[in-house]
Amino acid sequence: MLTSKFAQTRHQSRGIVLIMALIVLVAMTLGAVALVRSVYTSNVIAGNLAFQQSATHSADAGVEAAIVWLENNNGQLASSTATACTPNTLPVLACNQTAYGYLAIRQDPTGSESWSKFWTNQLAANAKTLTADNAGNTVSYVIQRMCSLPGDAQSTGNECATSPRASAGTCAGGSSCDSQKDNLAGVSQVYYRITVKVVGPRNTESFTQTIVAL
Repeated sequence: MLTSKFAQTRHQSRGIVLIMALIVLVAMTLGAVALVRSVYTSNVIAGNLAFQQSATHSADAGVEAAIVWLENNNGQLASSTATACTPNTLPVLACNQTAYGYLAIRQDPTGSESWSKFWTNQLAANAKTLTADNAGNTVSYVIQRMCSLPGDAQSTGNECATSPRASAGTCAGGSSCDSQKDNLAGVSQVYYRITVKVVGPRNTESFTQTIVAL
């Protein structure tokens, strides 16, 4: 009788051990799956950040191309990379040059409109797109003259963002003065905003903006 009870207890103990082993095995399996998914997610996030950083760096090419175009056409009445304005007594930067990604007026998003949506709705049709780089990033840019109207930026009827014009004379000191405290005469410069959009792998998008004065 005692032998029978001992055998039954031993059999029950083996059953409990087996159940516990299965529970531990399931828990370890779930832990392993969670760890694999965590590592995979971390790799995806790191990869996305790398693509985003690459796209942002590629935006420099758009900024440099836009600045070169501005410098080549600043003050020109005619140019091989711009169309003459009407009347042709105005410089080429006084009117829109949409084929070259240039707008002579300032445009901004309205209300809660994002720059991505504003680019799609307003700027994309006038953007200048460069050849895709080795990283697979496609760079596009739009230059906007910070003026309310086309035409002469120095006209009193045209509201433009310009640098202050310094006139010769004396001053108390500061960055606009030379060592003899003479005010340095300077020509007023017009501000231009360069908006660059970069589209890269994994649907990566990056926007940068740069302000230059010429």
